[in-house]
Amino acid sequence: MAGFTSTPKENKKCSLNTLLVFGLRLMGRGFSAGMKLLCTLNLPYVCKKTFRIHELKLLEAVKYSCEENMKAASKEVQNLKKTTTCGVSVDGTWQRRGHMSLNGCVSVISIDTGKILDLEVMTQYCKMCEMNIKCDHECSNYKGSSGNMESVGAFRIFERSVMKRELQYTEYYGDGDSKAFLKVKDIYGEDTVTKLECIGHVQKRVGSRLRKF
Repeated sequence: MAGFTSTPKENKKCSLNTLLVFGLRLMGRGFSAGMKLLCTLNLPYVCKKTFRIHELKLLEAVKYSCEENMKAASKEVQNLKKTTTCGVSVDGTWQRRGHMSLNGCVSVISIDTGKILDLEVMTQYCKMCEMNIKCDHECSNYKGSSGNMESVGAFRIFERSVMKRELQYTEYYGDGDSKAFLKVKDIYGEDTVTKLECIGHVQKRVGSRLRKF
């Protein structure tokens, strides 16, 4: 089937192809899934190299948008609190359930606005290193157990909070696991960060115990 375009081109790229790649990545799917879908519908599909080019362009745009939104969220907290100190909820998530995942992410969310102020994405795996590709690339940024990702991610975020966000996260709202808190409690000086229990985590634990009882 001959190729065609029903949407305008932006920077010599069909916006429809870009949207297709974006939709696939939002669902956690990649080139193979897209090829199966469009082949089933008897529609033309981009080659793997073109797919990757769209991925890299989208990654660049998403990173920029994410950073700008987090900067704006930080300014909103400063204007609301009229100070550079604030409370944040800290939590980590993994790509797969359990503590065997190669990829994880830690985020801090403002208690006052409910908006994300910063996040740290960590991975123990690098496809290009595995394939012995020598060119410069963004490699894995974490070594250690998956369960310790939350502690390391929290430390990195708190460590750069003044420089990147002009804020000090002096109130730490987290779950009962104190490993991450112990990493950051003296980050701005001795005992400068206080820990407060997150109601949501308390409800979850109490509810689980009651259901088992």
